[in-house]
Amino acid sequence: MKKILLLLITFSFLTSHLFADEDKVRMRPRDRFIFDMFIDVWQNTPDEMDLEIFNRGVNIALLQDFPLGYSNFSIATGLSFTSHNLYSNHFYKYSIDDNGYDFKPIDKELSYDNNKISLNYIDVPVEFRFRTRPSRDMPHPFRVAVGAKFGYKVQAHTKYVGEYYLDDNNANNALETREVKFKEHNLNNIESWRYGIMARIGYGYFNITGYYPLTNIFEDNIGEEMRPISIGLSFIIN
Repeated sequence: MKKILLLLITFSFLTSHLFADEDKVRMRPRDRFIFDMFIDVWQNTPDEMDLEIFNRGVNIALLQDFPLGYSNFSIATGLSFTSHNLYSNHFYKYSIDDNGYDFKPIDKELSYDNNKISLNYIDVPVEFRFRTRPSRDMPHPFRVAVGAKFGYKVQAHTKYVGEYYLDDNNANNALETREVKFKEHNLNNIESWRYGIMARIGYGYFNITGYYPLTNIFEDNIGEEMRPISIGLSFIIN
């Protein structure tokens, strides 16, 4: 008798949940176009390197959201473009001694308006998401997303705007300068692939986002294990 009663209770529990699921509505795909503005906190920089307070960057993501059954969870993946910038008092230039590119300090006598290295990636994000359903008390969704990004460097360049020494200073035995503006695109010693973990949390259209890289930006022979930790605001467009 007890076994039969236990079976009836179990059957009733399972069938009640089964029919309850049929009454539920699947969550529609959301959060498919995301725009991030962030600052990079660079790790393991050279001791003499001074960085600007705000090393600005952007991320634009186009993702497809796949709801999981009738739950509040989903998985999303797609493509994104990410640009990191490192503003500092060091040139990233070719060094004969190091047989490659390395960071060298800018002469303190030179005045400049802009000196940066820009790193641009195409990423494949994979996110595991949770978000609430709209209600009278909470008309906009509260959301949490965690996941990973796998990226490939599509472009990198340096940019300098300011004073620079003339090429014929040695011949004239004088350190004359002129105003210059130049970019350099043929950079080596930069890793082509990267990956890291990400997270996003927020309510409505405004969220806080973060990215922690698990790979170094520069190759081993540069002598530095530099990587940027990104923290910023994420805007959910659709």
